[in-house]
Amino acid sequence: MKYEVVIKEEAYYDLQDAYDYYEEQQNGLGERFLKNIQQRLSYLAKYPLHFNKIEKEFRQVLVDKFPYLIIYEIQERQVIVYAFFHGSQNPEKKFKT
Repeated sequence: MKYEVVIKEEAYYDLQDAYDYYEEQQNGLGERFLKNIQQRLSYLAKYPLHFNKIEKEFRQVLVDKFPYLIIYEIQERQVIVYAFFHGSQNPEKKFKT
């Protein structure tokens, strides 16, 4: 059974900022970034337990070909995405929800 993926509003802002940045760097790169994000989210919907807990109930997964992590937790049959986190950011901010 698939889990429902729920993206918090703050995470949408992260995603929009990253998309805008990549599109500014190269036309179409933002679209490739979003495609990789969607692939990871689809995987999480099927296999959310695949990735270990790293702090409290939080888990993270690396996005292919981009320096981003998806920070999430599992609640019942939902994958709650709290952030799309760039690897160069202060790691202490990773779990602020």
